[in-house]
Amino acid sequence: MCGDFKHNAAISATGVSLPYEVRVNPHLEFSRDECETWARDMGMLRTSPAAPGTIWKPDRFRRIAVPELAAKISPDANESDLILIQQALVWIFAYDDYFTSAYKKSRDLRGGWSYARRLCTFIHPDPERLVPEPGDAVERGLADLWPRLAKGRSLYWRREFSQAIHAFITGAALELENICDDRVPDLIDFIRLRRQTFAGGTGACFAAMSTGAEIPEALRETEVVASLLDAFIDVMALGNEAVSYDMEINEEGEINNLMLVLRGIFGGGLDQAHKIATDIIADRVAHFDHSVEVKLPRLAADTGLSAADLAQMRAWVRGAQSYLSGLYDWYDSTARYGGDFHAA
Repeated sequence: MCGDFKHNAAISATGVSLPYEVRVNPHLEFSRDECETWARDMGMLRTSPAAPGTIWKPDRFRRIAVPELAAKISPDANESDLILIQQALVWIFAYDDYFTSAYKKSRDLRGGWSYARRLCTFIHPDPERLVPEPGDAVERGLADLWPRLAKGRSLYWRREFSQAIHAFITGAALELENICDDRVPDLIDFIRLRRQTFAGGTGACFAAMSTGAEIPEALRETEVVASLLDAFIDVMALGNEAVSYDMEINEEGEINNLMLVLRGIFGGGLDQAHKIATDIIADRVAHFDHSVEVKLPRLAADTGLSAADLAQMRAWVRGAQSYLSGLYDWYDSTARYGGDFHAA
């Protein structure tokens, strides 16, 4: 049964080989314009003269290549879900960049926590819950997106996605605490925090949207699935550390970066830190694959998982593998982390 979960192909990204195929959603061209239109409608894109609270100039926004990212991580999503995934990714980037500009650069810890706590009130597993009147582009985007994203999803999906966004929002404020304290986190603290600040839990939800399959209820609370999800999120998040290093450290004044953490532990230069990071990611890929190929089939047999649930789990795993391969392919191609991305 081990082979039931495997999906072999090969790519190489950020120095790590991922044994999963890169595929592109066929609706990419049809959904491309919707991405920028939504960002503009929410007030995220600057006009001339720049409106208060905007986040990006249009050319900078285009260089992130959100439509390509969405199409690569969700190759099997239908057109309407692909557009929703695009918009969710736009919002994630918008919050990240806005919080950095508004609070991290000024080391405004009180303001950052106040903003994060207020923003958390805009998303709840119950999408009908009343929210405050949006005061800026980030709040407007989340207030507009969440009811449409949550519509028709299971309570489990809504709970997982909203929890991931809450962790993402507050994770930025925890990073700000480290910046204000001039404290590079230790490795264990960093890994835990990075799972939050990458909005890692949304990856499992996007895989479910792409495939139409969720992790079966009988398996959700098991240690095997928890461990698999941790590895999945770590592979997602840690691949970002080297590609974003120059932008984060040299332009944004960030200190929450794996390269800095590893240099503090082992000494040496950036090349050595990158090699160690690559080894860590490779170990997490191996853990994810072992969970998929050995532990999940064993768990499925032990729990007497039905044929329908087994097919659902296989489909979700294929979606998770596509998410990782697509994300790493985007890491290799995006201009978001170029040295002049935030230049005036």
